[in-house]
Amino acid sequence: VVEVECLCTEAGCDWHEEGQATTKVMKISFPSMTRPSEDGLIGEARSTAESSGDLWALNHLPEVIDSITFPYHEQTTVQGRLKKHLKDDYEERVMRVTFLDKLQPLSDLEDPREFAQVFYDVLQIHQWLYERVGILHRDLSSGNIMYRRKNGKVYGVLNDFDLSSRVRDMDKGPTSKQRTGTRPFMSIDLLNPDWEGGHLYRHDLESLFYIMLCLACRYEAPGVAAPEPRPYSQWFSGTDADVLDNKSNFLLNALGKDLPVQTYFSGFERGLGDIFREIRVGYMLRQLFHSNPSKPGTSESPTFEWTTMNEHVSYAMMRKMMSSFEGRPLETRWVGNPDH
Repeated sequence: VVEVECLCTEAGCDWHEEGQATTKVMKISFPSMTRPSEDGLIGEARSTAESSGDLWALNHLPEVIDSITFPYHEQTTVQGRLKKHLKDDYEERVMRVTFLDKLQPLSDLEDPREFAQVFYDVLQIHQWLYERVGILHRDLSSGNIMYRRKNGKVYGVLNDFDLSSRVRDMDKGPTSKQRTGTRPFMSIDLLNPDWEGGHLYRHDLESLFYIMLCLACRYEAPGVAAPEPRPYSQWFSGTDADVLDNKSNFLLNALGKDLPVQTYFSGFERGLGDIFREIRVGYMLRQLFHSNPSKPGTSESPTFEWTTMNEHVSYAMMRKMMSSFEGRPLETRWVGNPDH
């Protein structure tokens, strides 16, 4: 990803504002050929916002200026030779160049309350995408949560839809041979090679918790790393198996210590603790269910709702914990399905 400017002097150029060239972003990616394109998904979301009257959502979505895809057809290319040798075991990719409006990274924020608003905005737009557009992001990370500022107000933006999928297509099977996510922020399920339940929306909510947790515990201030040893460092350096083991112990160890939230981010401590306990209870209930699975036709048998782990990891739970900061309400842009 690099910053670019238009060198033309044409009147009416979309890259100019009031006659001055503006900085845009050029992103070069190599997504799977079978995945829906990022620009297509973003375009679908923005069109839905405009046609449905949900114009608030436009402030929380990236804006694509143009996108060009270059397929690899020639058998003489490296990809062609790999495909010929590995056959169906090789996942063909394309090169895609996408131009987007520039957004600001989390590290540019300075007010903890603005961090909280950005995270709450991302929760809201994530739910809107899932319920109104039928898109699941599937790769929440600290680098994919950004913001834009308008008239002095901050708006959280959910960025990077390279690994996103349409919900309706996910029922037909995976669109890639690889599980999606950024390892430090991936849910326990998706790190587990035995998990066969697919990518659920609660996995993205678990990722959002890890993003907020790592910010509040690993940084003394925006862009200023806490002294070593920093909390949760194994999540950033270990293998999938290492991270799975460490996160499982973190979530399920009943003797675990309080969350090591840094003083600067102390306003997050209560909310993070509440979310942590809900996720922990959800996983513990699932363990109990596995030890005593339900038997069809018996009313006394336990039941378990997998999508939200008995509503312990749901949009409704996260909204309850994230809609205020230090006792004052944050900006609610949209209220989705209360049953999710």
